[in-house]
Amino acid sequence: MSPTNPELRQFITQLFNDEELETLCFDYFPEVLNDFGSGMGKNRKVIALIGHCERRDRLADLQAALERERTEAWNRTFAPATRRDVPPGFSTSAIERDPRQIFLSHATADAEFAHKLATDLRAEGWRVWIAPESIQPGEKWVEAIERGLETSGVFVVALTPAAVDSHWVNTETDVAVEMQHEGVITFIPLEVAECRPKRLWRQYQYISFRNSYEVGLDALLRRLDRDEPVQVPRISVSEREPKPTKPKADPNRRIHEKTGIELVRIPAGPFLYGSTDADTMARDNEKPQRMVDLPEYWIGRYAVTNVQFARFVEATGHKTTAEQKGQGGVWTGNNWKWVSGADWLHPGGPKSTIVGKDDHPVVQVIWDDAKAFCDWAGLALPSEEQWKKAARGTDGRIWPWGDEPPTDRHCNFNLNVGATTPVAKYSPKGDSPWGCVNMAGNVWEWTGSWFDDNKTHKVVRGSSWFNEAENCRCALRIRLYPHFGSVDGGFRALVAPS
Repeated sequence: MSPTNPELRQFITQLFNDEELETLCFDYFPEVLNDFGSGMGKNRKVIALIGHCERRDRLADLQAALERERTEAWNRTFAPATRRDVPPGFSTSAIERDPRQIFLSHATADAEFAHKLATDLRAEGWRVWIAPESIQPGEKWVEAIERGLETSGVFVVALTPAAVDSHWVNTETDVAVEMQHEGVITFIPLEVAECRPKRLWRQYQYISFRNSYEVGLDALLRRLDRDEPVQVPRISVSEREPKPTKPKADPNRRIHEKTGIELVRIPAGPFLYGSTDADTMARDNEKPQRMVDLPEYWIGRYAVTNVQFARFVEATGHKTTAEQKGQGGVWTGNNWKWVSGADWLHPGGPKSTIVGKDDHPVVQVIWDDAKAFCDWAGLALPSEEQWKKAARGTDGRIWPWGDEPPTDRHCNFNLNVGATTPVAKYSPKGDSPWGCVNMAGNVWEWTGSWFDDNKTHKVVRGSSWFNEAENCRCALRIRLYPHFGSVDGGFRALVAPS
């Protein structure tokens, strides 16, 4: 027979001191700690613990926890016939990840919403891990969370002010973001109430439940059906980041471990630098055309993305110049102007966002911001010669793909889109001979080179979504003040010289 509540109270009181009691609650029933008032004695805490478990139909869990923590005393007092070779609540079978199981993280204050959502998801054929009902008898809270994360293919977090303040939601979500980065779980945040989560969490595309639960549920189900839960390792933080397109054995491609940047090998040797008189679009500062010899180097296949820059900001706390000054350069549709509140998180101004644009190039970064990222990553900005060889190859072609003028299948230019696009969008049609992408259009890219001997301007290369075809040429040299940032300016990185 199960022990009565008075028998449980006597057992706990005799076998646990005050500190051990609080540890027991922290390990198995952390929510009850909120019921422990200042100066509350041990007896009152024991009563609160039993009452907490009784109201939630978890007395069996409490008994299993006590049996695990005080096995000999429990068996001697209550259940000599229930001794087990395996600790209570644990399976001897290996843990396997279920791609159709959702770990649903929520604050205690949001339990009504979370359990309603869990019920609706189960009705649609999804399995849901949710505390406390998914915690096995005798299982510590931390062990249960770890088991839930290790067996789930999807992580969903209900974001509210209470969730942002919750220690457990923060712990679970931080681990889930790391697991998304490792490629073993799909991370989906739900905006249930207005709140301000951690900066890195805000880089993921929310599904909103604020205006309508039914609309939010429908959007979540469509997202779950669209995204195959990840089960194999990947490099990116986001499933939308560009993925390596070559086998890992390819000696000309590798992944930079700290940032997830895909690097392309540019072999040593000469290439044609500059333009000839035959190019009627060429400017004087591009001439004459000549041979330049460079040693081998590795350069980013894509421009640095929002999610890659977010890792740097999260790790260092870096504030961009646009954030410090409170403004950035923005195309209004009629002209360029400084707009208050424009920065890398809000490229077009305070009402704009990069949510859902993880794989777009980061913009509104000045030269110092790009240099700071490279210093943190152990990378460098390319010289204009390095940038140009990566874009052009060795044969003096006009555009990265050859001498055929650009179209909207080659690159993002001439306001065809009117904003940035994902960095892998125009591959392979617009690739350079080495497989580098978007070296024409999308965003201007900082280089490490000064434009002139006065060292007042840096060279930028590649043109942007705003510029016409002429500015997409590989040989074009443009100067820019290093402290200028705009909605069409980003950068690409390469391995720093040894």
